[in-house]
Amino acid sequence: MKYVSVYRRARSPFWWIVYWCPKRQKRISQATPYRWDSIQGKRKALDLANDLGKAASADKGVQGRDRWECWVSDFLELRYPTPARKKTHDRMVGGWNQWRQFLLDQHIAVPRALTYQSVLDFVAWRSSQIKRSSGKKVSKNTALCDVRIMSVIMREAMRREFSEGNPCDRIGITKDKAKEKCEISDAEIDKIREELKTRPLWMRVSFEIAIHQGCRLQETSVPWDRVDFGRNTIAFLAKGRNGEPHEFTTKLHPELKPILQELKARSSGGERTCILPVMAAKEWHFLFKEIGLPHFSFHCTRVTVITRMARAGVPIQQAMAFVGHASEAIHKIYQKLKPADTGNAVAAINPGTQSVIGSAAQHDQIDTSHAVLELLLNDPAIRRRMLEMARDGAAPMPAPAQSAVFPSRRPVCRRPDVG
Repeated sequence: MKYVSVYRRARSPFWWIVYWCPKRQKRISQATPYRWDSIQGKRKALDLANDLGKAASADKGVQGRDRWECWVSDFLELRYPTPARKKTHDRMVGGWNQWRQFLLDQHIAVPRALTYQSVLDFVAWRSSQIKRSSGKKVSKNTALCDVRIMSVIMREAMRREFSEGNPCDRIGITKDKAKEKCEISDAEIDKIREELKTRPLWMRVSFEIAIHQGCRLQETSVPWDRVDFGRNTIAFLAKGRNGEPHEFTTKLHPELKPILQELKARSSGGERTCILPVMAAKEWHFLFKEIGLPHFSFHCTRVTVITRMARAGVPIQQAMAFVGHASEAIHKIYQKLKPADTGNAVAAINPGTQSVIGSAAQHDQIDTSHAVLELLLNDPAIRRRMLEMARDGAAPMPAPAQSAVFPSRRPVCRRPDVG
């Protein structure tokens, strides 16, 4: 690596290294613990010099084109063009802004200066921040999501030869288990509808569309030209793989149809079913908290629809087509069936009524018979009588049973008489 060197100094048995120190702004020469007469000594000294030289390379390249501000923003614009991938772009830029502040505080000007320890420090730094909206700390999962964003940026830095490695890749920190989304009961749906009577129109419309169609919050804002009342279909623009949206058409729920027809008649030339505000999900979070259902989120409407279809026995392929799921594994996550929902499965199993186990009375009778037989076979007087009967031509005597209570006696071996 540039800016480092290894050499031998007179009257010293150790290798010496020279590297540039950014803090002291000068070249530093220091001894290593590796002897020059060792076979691996020079290689280990060179590895140490390379580690110390990373900061030197970063500092020397501060004025070059590898500075963060010289290429990261342009890279994100090129990789996530708007408006096609606007949401992904905004999330990536938001994560990068957190990293930019951290890198500025740590004086890490270029990718080569970023180390694994710096990544761990970022996770601790990000997790200690306080959200202005709720006053709670940022979760570890959010910090790890920002690390994944930085991993994408560092991969690009490696392609541009701005760094030799990616310290953000596979850092070995596991995510916390996310809060599980649950099904909304009929009584809770009635409670939500009662509260929505005093809320804005967009909240009432989005809830009715979602609870009937199982769509996501952003998908409830449907252009009217995608609602076909004649064919009873509705088309949603859903999120797809790699952030690319895809449109899918599904059946319009018969109970939702008159609601939308009345809404369109009153909309007086509106283009969509509803216009969602910027922080629509946050508004729903506050509503659920106010009515005593803080464990709910708007996405629970999707869980409710999918769970009820599974409970009713709807084939999984039909259910996936209705809600626009492409992955069967993801679709199954939304099915929150309970033990009471497995009645049909139990009824389908009919192995017969005859059991090989038997009743408790039969077990007691068998155990008693075995115990009596064991006592008789281990009684010396009874055994002598049975031997006499065997010599007289009666039935052969059974072998004594092995028992922990009455251990069987081993036969005595006599020495033959020597004549």
